[in-house]
Amino acid sequence: MPQLSTDAPDATLPVILETFENHPDLHRLCGTPLTATAFRGLTNRVFRLEAGKGTFFLRLPRLEEAGSIDRKAEARNLSLAADAGLAVPPVFCDPGTGVLVTRAVEVSGAPAGLMGQTSHGLAQALGEVLGRLHGSGAAFEGRLDPDCVLQAQWQGLWDAAGLGVEMAGLEEVLQLRATVTAGSAGPVYVPSHGDPSPGNCLMTAERLWLIDWEFSAMSDPAWDLAYAVLEHQMGPDQEGVFLQAYAATGAELPDARRLVVMKAKCDGVSALWALEQVVAGRDEAVFLPFARQRRQRALQQLAELA
Repeated sequence: MPQLSTDAPDATLPVILETFENHPDLHRLCGTPLTATAFRGLTNRVFRLEAGKGTFFLRLPRLEEAGSIDRKAEARNLSLAADAGLAVPPVFCDPGTGVLVTRAVEVSGAPAGLMGQTSHGLAQALGEVLGRLHGSGAAFEGRLDPDCVLQAQWQGLWDAAGLGVEMAGLEEVLQLRATVTAGSAGPVYVPSHGDPSPGNCLMTAERLWLIDWEFSAMSDPAWDLAYAVLEHQMGPDQEGVFLQAYAATGAELPDARRLVVMKAKCDGVSALWALEQVVAGRDEAVFLPFARQRRQRALQQLAELA
């Protein structure tokens, strides 16, 4: 998903104080709010919060996203991932409202992946983390089926005015399902993060944490792998390090063709998602170029399969 830049500190404290008033346990856990810095997000409002008992990150879901994310499933999956040492443990989590608080962690260097192609060190760490997650045996709530997601997106956008040109060619990505899975039972689904993009990877001096488990579910392991390679802009060398690190955990590595197929599906989902944002009235200058870039990359993946 497009990475949006950080907001400058603004007058967010009234919003924080209202949240603390509505959730009295936050005072006990965090202490009195002192200062807050807002960060831009696509599905949430995120604040770095200085409070009486330390430094925290507070997440408040955006109203326009209400109902689109299963917060109860997210809370369960986050708890399981934290128990496995893969997610920053929640200090406070209310599935009813989507309010989430974690302690702040200090990242090592620039935010993961935001300076262009990912480093070998990050590629290895991410491969290890995803391998541990996929091999953990955790029973995540929800199911992420890329084919079902693509079909639902396509049907939802089919009648949108003026999007025919933007969607051209992506119907071939939908048709990949029959050519790849015919005659087989399909992959075994594993606990998956669902969105291992650079903004959701926090590299500290000791480890890599995955954050934002909103789209976590049981899924084809190739989804996380393909999505990570694409969104972290891994070159061939970095992708090799990433996949070797994944396999070294004992997790089963998808074959090369299946991974290319999933890359096309990931980019198809991302392109259609961005077009959904345009239809919803969000900034075309951000989402339309993103949709076009992901569509073009999906078609390039299709060409590799020819």
